[in-house]
Amino acid sequence: MEEYRDKEISLLKDMKQRIDEIERLARDLESLGKGMPVVEKNTRSILSFTHVLRFGISDLAEFVDSQGG
Repeated sequence: MEEYRDKEISLLKDMKQRIDEIERLARDLESLGKGMPVVEKNTRSILSFTHVLRFGISDLAEFVDSQGG
């Protein structure tokens, strides 16, 4: 059971890192495409999706990590 929990925690942390990277890349793209409506619109959408992912995954990973997981 402990091994399963450790794998879950590891998976959550890996997903959190990837979500952070997607968000960072979207912000870079947003900065590069400033003034281009298609880029601005699509980066807003990407950042909205990463916000939802962060709420579902990253916050959980941070909570588990703060509990000593």
